[in-house]
Amino acid sequence: MKKVLKATSVSLASLVVLTSLTACSSNSSNNAANSPAPVNASAGETDAGAQVYSENGLPKDEKVTLKVGFFEGGMGREWFDYALESFKQKFPNVSFDVTYSPTISQVTQTKIAANDDKDMFDLFSGSIPGGIASYVEAGKLESQEDLWDRKAYDGSGKTLKEVSFEGSFESSPRTKGNTYAFPISASGSGLMYNKSLFEQNGWNENPKTWSEFLKLCEDIKAAGLYPITFPGVYPDYITNAFGPPKVYELAEENGTLDKVYEDYHKFNQPYFLAAENVERWNRIYDMGKKGYFPSGLAALNHTQSQMQVVQGKAAMVATGTWVENEMKQSTPEGFKWGYMTVPMAEKPDNTKWITFTPGSGFLIWAAKPELNKNWSKEFIVWLWNLDNQLQIAEKGGMIPLRADFADDASRLEKLQSLPSAFLAYMKDNKVKMDSGSADVTLTDPAFEQANKVMSESITQIATGKQDPQPKLQEAENYLKKAIDAQGK
Repeated sequence: MKKVLKATSVSLASLVVLTSLTACSSNSSNNAANSPAPVNASAGETDAGAQVYSENGLPKDEKVTLKVGFFEGGMGREWFDYALESFKQKFPNVSFDVTYSPTISQVTQTKIAANDDKDMFDLFSGSIPGGIASYVEAGKLESQEDLWDRKAYDGSGKTLKEVSFEGSFESSPRTKGNTYAFPISASGSGLMYNKSLFEQNGWNENPKTWSEFLKLCEDIKAAGLYPITFPGVYPDYITNAFGPPKVYELAEENGTLDKVYEDYHKFNQPYFLAAENVERWNRIYDMGKKGYFPSGLAALNHTQSQMQVVQGKAAMVATGTWVENEMKQSTPEGFKWGYMTVPMAEKPDNTKWITFTPGSGFLIWAAKPELNKNWSKEFIVWLWNLDNQLQIAEKGGMIPLRADFADDASRLEKLQSLPSAFLAYMKDNKVKMDSGSADVTLTDPAFEQANKVMSESITQIATGKQDPQPKLQEAENYLKKAIDAQGK
């Protein structure tokens, strides 16, 4: 599954597939469907003789068919089909008309262009080509921020915010305070590696400082392997390991975290030329001059770069925890993935900042009937049930968002190796998770041009052929034009 990336905090940061932006909504917050479920309501309980479900106040005797567009990618569809069946058993008046496709965003775009709200999906995963900012401005998408205050069906009276995995609420992408694709799982980004290979060579699986990390890279290179690979065809993948959180990590060491964090969330300048960002790119450039990245990475796509690790040609790949599920057909039996983040500081006890992306959510079309929108939200809440979270983790290879997921050891045992390694890394290190998203949206074309300048320079910088300074200056100039044009 090619992960589509978007620059939101430092040139080209986090996943845009699941980015949430603010929109006008019909705001049915006063409806029973948006009220928290009763504390004592169980998943199978309804009021005898009532015409509404006690858990959500929605009518039992009105049949609803939800049209769904489903992105069939690296997560597969088994977890989704499981959730559909259990939801229909609980709420038999609700049915689903699902379109499955690895290119669902194109299907969605065609439906939008047809301008037929009746034929449009009620809810859909994947992205809208070109982003959703314009649709948000036009009031085409329904806000889902209210779902954080909904009570989980099996959460002992706790809200989704209260049962969420640490960092989920804070890291969920928002614009102007609203969530538009409510997350149902998460992925952690960093460096994924062949754990057996590391163990066989005695390589450091948890470097605590930048110096220790460079020593690891040198040890790997001495063994005849490329230390780190990423797809030059999709160069933004490098931000999975060296993204915006690494700027914050450097800022924290410099004692400038508060200012840098605010500047990056608001696009205050200097931005590309911020001292910590310049240092980040200079380090990548120096690594490139030392030969720590493959010389031919410009021709690699995401699958080929990941195969370099599977085949033992490279030790680590900059990607996300989704890679295990994505590559499961290509990895030999017994292959086990490991996880680490790049430590930027020189003090071993300093915080390790990790790109953590809650996502895999569904957008809801605002022009649909209120009942359809309410049931769409209800299904999203249903996906937070622990049995569904287990399916998402076990079958989809993602990180669960329920903090109480780990309360049952048998659930943890069913996790794939990478999500398990990610959780273990968090346990063994002082970490801070951040999505790398900004609070401000820049729509002027000059902003995209700034991002393009950096994106097109990544491969050359990572192979030691391009000094990042002039490119950062060029990007900064474009950013200023974007800010001035938009009057931010």
